[in-house]
Amino acid sequence: MEKILFYLLVFCLPFQTRKIVYQWGGDFNEWTSIYLYLTDILLVLILLSWLWRNRRERFFKNSLNVQIIKSPNFWLAAFLLISLISLIQADNIQLGAYQWIKLLELTALFFYCKYNFKSLFNFERLAHVFVLSGFIQSIIAISQFVNQKSLGLRFLFESPLGPEISGVAKIVNNNFKMIRAYGTFPHPNILAAFLLISIFFFYFIWLNKKHSFAFNLLLIIVYGILIIALGFTFSRTIIFIFLISSIFYFIVCFRQNRKKIFALFLLFIILCSSFLFLAWPEISNRFQISLTEQSIGLRSFYAQISFLVIQEHPWLGMGIGNFVWEIRQMLDLLSSWVHQPVHNIYLLIGSEVGLIGLVMFLMFLFILIRQFREQKEENIKQYYLLLFLISGILIISLFDHFFWTLQQGQLMFWLILGIIASQIYQKKETLG
Repeated sequence: MEKILFYLLVFCLPFQTRKIVYQWGGDFNEWTSIYLYLTDILLVLILLSWLWRNRRERFFKNSLNVQIIKSPNFWLAAFLLISLISLIQADNIQLGAYQWIKLLELTALFFYCKYNFKSLFNFERLAHVFVLSGFIQSIIAISQFVNQKSLGLRFLFESPLGPEISGVAKIVNNNFKMIRAYGTFPHPNILAAFLLISIFFFYFIWLNKKHSFAFNLLLIIVYGILIIALGFTFSRTIIFIFLISSIFYFIVCFRQNRKKIFALFLLFIILCSSFLFLAWPEISNRFQISLTEQSIGLRSFYAQISFLVIQEHPWLGMGIGNFVWEIRQMLDLLSSWVHQPVHNIYLLIGSEVGLIGLVMFLMFLFILIRQFREQKEENIKQYYLLLFLISGILIISLFDHFFWTLQQGQLMFWLILGIIASQIYQKKETLG
């Protein structure tokens, strides 16, 4: 049952199914409300199953037998503590407490994956779940873009979409507005990140073993649909990372899988070139970046506010979860959708938890990734998949906030970190 719940959590990751428990202010705002998600319930059930299964085991004690300062666990625990202390700075302490509990829940997911993934779960099966979920999201996304409206999937909390709806992400070509593909995510960029992860898990499935002709044909169709859907998100940063990281992944895996990599690279070139040719007007318009563009202007605006906050509250920040709340108090006359976090999770952490917390978080990431790179992973395909994914996530986080602030992004972030930590933990257990 625990395994089923875990794979179900991954499959349901894209769904926004949730209950709004409480919201502050007159107008609804995504970042000043309390939610209970379907995925929260699944995660709590998984964690309870884990605690029950390990009620007599001693792995927590064993995990402490390391040089504490060199352990990512130490820095993550320190970051949790400083985040809790930052609540003394919070103007809205209830909202901050909710965000801290969410952080605690997500770090529990990290530890669950770290201590259980390699012993309980199958990496290839996880890859199949990600690709299946990504394929379903791709079908929804392509349908949204073709129809230029939402599909009425209210039970999955699909966002209301339309070219004339304020706040919906669009591209403009010759004064003609077109919505970008959302899937069941709250924004195209989050869909793009999920598809990026799904595509890399697709690479693992393609390379991991020999398949029948029929299954290879099915995989080719799935790959094409995933790439088309990623293209329809028109997410500039993530599409660029997809192109570059795919090429590097092909290069590092070429020696062990020459024929399969050559076939995959050929597919990659054909599919990307075809999409580029067919959607060139929209792509050329979208990828012409102007400093007067609204999204660029807003990102600069949020960054300026973040720097001011860090200057005013350098050590403990303004309190975890309070960035958007403070913007609403300062700029109450702006439309509610304009009140957003700074589009850089490092600046956001520095603003809310302070520079002390930011350093602790960065130390956690640095030590975790350094230890992962030191592992002599036998499965090169799996090793580089995780390395490229976490690198992509950390780069994307320089330009967007959803890996830190939105449920789907948070689950992707901590799940990948947890799987990386599991590779380190299992290797140390094997070596004694």
